[in-house]
Amino acid sequence: MIRSASMKLGKKTLKLKFSTRALIRIEAENGGQSFDTLLDQLITGAGGVTLMASALGAGLNDGKGIDSDQALDLIDQAGGVRKLVPLVAQAIGAAFDVKSAADEDGQVDEASEAGEVGEAGPGKGSAAAEA
Repeated sequence: MIRSASMKLGKKTLKLKFSTRALIRIEAENGGQSFDTLLDQLITGAGGVTLMASALGAGLNDGKGIDSDQALDLIDQAGGVRKLVPLVAQAIGAAFDVKSAADEDGQVDEASEAGEVGEAGPGKGSAAAEA
């Protein structure tokens, strides 16, 4: 299951999830570039406001997405794109199960070993490696 990240904005709680539906929408809205490429741009900020708005629009509402104009309004309500960077970073970590340094040193995550058939273990995709 893909986890989400949340953040309070006034009386609203924003839930951002990079669900499969959200990833496909982000790719479509950004010239068909792979999400791995777009993820790198999100992390470095190279994608600018357009990519951030696309990621928020696609991933808000717990991965179901919201209208692009609503995403832009939320950015303004938050005080600008930079105010939402922590939410996006948290959602990236949650979606791609970014490993800690201890995990990278060879310690095995019990949850990944106990995964069901057909599930990819954490850190198996190139997006997780880039995050």
